[in-house]
Amino acid sequence: QITDKPSALQGQAAEVPLPVNLHNLASEPWIQHPRLDVAAVDALPKRTENVRLERKCDRCKARKSKCIESSPGICQRCEAGQLSCRFDRDRLSPRQSQSPMPAGDATITAVAASSQTGATPQENISIESHQTEGILWPRFLTRLREAFSLDPISGPEEQDMVNLQANITRPNNPSLAEQVRLKKIVDSFPPRSIAEFLVHVCIRRGTDVFFYFDQSQLIHEIEQFYTNQTCPLRFDPSFICLALTIFALGSHWTPLERPGHSRIDEHDPGRLFFEQAKVLVPDIIELPGLRSIQVCLILGVYLMPQNAVGSSYVYTGMALRKALAFDLHQDLDDQAMDAREREVRRRLWWSIYSLERCSTIKLNRPRSVAPEIITVPLPTVMPEFDDSQKFNNVLLQIAFARLISILDRVADWESTVTSDSGRADTSSLENQLREWKDSLPGDFDLETIPPQDSRYRAVFHIWLNYYYAWIVMGKMSLITLVRMTLRRHLGDNPEPCNIDEKAEKLSKSCAKASKKLLQLFEDLNQTGYTTRFSFTDFQGCSIATIVTLIAGILDRDPGYERRVRFGLDFLRRMATGNPNAQVGVRFVEALRSISNEAWSKLSRSGQPPANVTDEGLQSSAYNEWAEWLSNQEQSQNSNNNEAIGEGALGADQNTQVPPGADAEFWSTGPEVMEWSSRTDAVLEPLMSRLPVPQLQAGDQLDPFETYRLSTTYNDDQPFLMGLTGFDVLDFAGYPPDMAP
Repeated sequence: QITDKPSALQGQAAEVPLPVNLHNLASEPWIQHPRLDVAAVDALPKRTENVRLERKCDRCKARKSKCIESSPGICQRCEAGQLSCRFDRDRLSPRQSQSPMPAGDATITAVAASSQTGATPQENISIESHQTEGILWPRFLTRLREAFSLDPISGPEEQDMVNLQANITRPNNPSLAEQVRLKKIVDSFPPRSIAEFLVHVCIRRGTDVFFYFDQSQLIHEIEQFYTNQTCPLRFDPSFICLALTIFALGSHWTPLERPGHSRIDEHDPGRLFFEQAKVLVPDIIELPGLRSIQVCLILGVYLMPQNAVGSSYVYTGMALRKALAFDLHQDLDDQAMDAREREVRRRLWWSIYSLERCSTIKLNRPRSVAPEIITVPLPTVMPEFDDSQKFNNVLLQIAFARLISILDRVADWESTVTSDSGRADTSSLENQLREWKDSLPGDFDLETIPPQDSRYRAVFHIWLNYYYAWIVMGKMSLITLVRMTLRRHLGDNPEPCNIDEKAEKLSKSCAKASKKLLQLFEDLNQTGYTTRFSFTDFQGCSIATIVTLIAGILDRDPGYERRVRFGLDFLRRMATGNPNAQVGVRFVEALRSISNEAWSKLSRSGQPPANVTDEGLQSSAYNEWAEWLSNQEQSQNSNNNEAIGEGALGADQNTQVPPGADAEFWSTGPEVMEWSSRTDAVLEPLMSRLPVPQLQAGDQLDPFETYRLSTTYNDDQPFLMGLTGFDVLDFAGYPPDMAP
């Protein structure tokens, strides 16, 4: 027996420091003495000088979990879950006091450290998967024991099952090729000052009404990344990819930070970072944790101007699917989560869901998630969390999520509008929109917000989507009224139009909303803070102009021509350098010709038309960023010229680039990155490979030209229809004799 040989045990205790609580030690699965008599060991003489007190962060202490510091001040569990980590003692363990690994070899060797150092199963779990905290088995078995009036404490077999499941779901260690690729990407990171500038721009300009990440935590992690060469974040592909996506989105908005004398580039400066992030997506897509979800979300936002119906739609859908797999849509009864963690999860969910649902409505795509399965509440104000954010937009997040919930019901009503029950629900939806508007804070008035304020564009988009909801609700009534009026006066049906009062009211609301929406863009234009192409802005201005043109077939007030002229001019400016958007403008111009022809014929018919409508940062930071980007692009162009063969050059010579656009950004071939073995082309729309016919001043599209456009760019029809808003109006889906 172990108690018969105290001298041997004393000798072992003298060589190996023992933790204070040997009961906890005996419960660890890596102890190799299944018959250890803990009571007998407690009776042995203790060598207090060699005892090491266990250091735990506040979160692990509250959960009674094992706490292992991966770097000073942050433990592996909090780092894997992207959570704040706080310690109540500053004393370092012997493991932390060891000399750091040389920076030159750290990248390759540190990634596989867990498999080479004999890390315990619990250490591996805490390093790689915070999702094991949400495994349903422990909670289910605990409730099952309570239902049978048993002790709720789980037995060893239940814990073994949890550990086994965690080991099954834990991803494999990265391969050598993945490690080499990651090191090359890390080595190509911009200087710290550039990175901090881009993070600042992303937060200030690109966050809008969404929640991407805990801003204070991300800023701290960026600092750790650049100041500590052995920081685990430098070996974490999910963090590296997240940082690159933030750099890309921030680069997209750098024009708003430029000094007045700086040159305006029409190409996308974030393309460089996107190409790098795209290489890492396959490495992180199956990793558990919030970072892989955040990467997909930000990539979806970044790609929206280029191809909202293609690659952006795919990435946003991936973010939604991963959020569902991570149970972000459920209000989990997990006592291990603190209030801050719960709030991060719910804010991230509602940002993903709201963006995805808003996009599917605008692109006329089917719903991805039934609202009935969503149990997580809306975001809430949390002062201790919100005060630490550089851009506190929680009220905007709440307002936008509520608005999209109403817009979702409006879209449902519109799909069943032919039924009597659907018609009866209109008043309820109208009241919900008005109540939402009345509930907005007083500082959501654009006239009181300085244009350079981060909130200006966010509040602008709140109002844009509010008027968009009214357009969606009344668009079918307006189109039906116009078509029936034209059939009566220009067709073979002399009978009067039977349009009920409700439908006429909805058509007026639709036309009025288009006026309000165009006025929003006029106000934005006067501020001078317009930037490069934005899908939300372009689609909003396009559909407002289209509705104005449709309503103008029946009635044109004195301000009609001015509104249409402004709408088209603003669309042309936003379309600069974007071939898809330029063709989208041609669609709207073609509709203008149709509207003018219908108005002219209706006026000559001798019948009075029905009245449908009622009346930054410092300049030095930007210049530093621009100089660095220029050097990177020159270096990349040099490498690409060496890598591209004669065949590729010949193909590129056949590609015409729209005037003013950057040749590199709109190139058809894949951009070969010197550090990457992956050269798959980005999912770019066909339009970027085709010449865009330019319309001379004063020219109009003839019917043959319109037909040629529709056949030449047939592959991009879904994108163009969604981009301009024609898809939402769904002209072809309305039978001629259908009344609302």
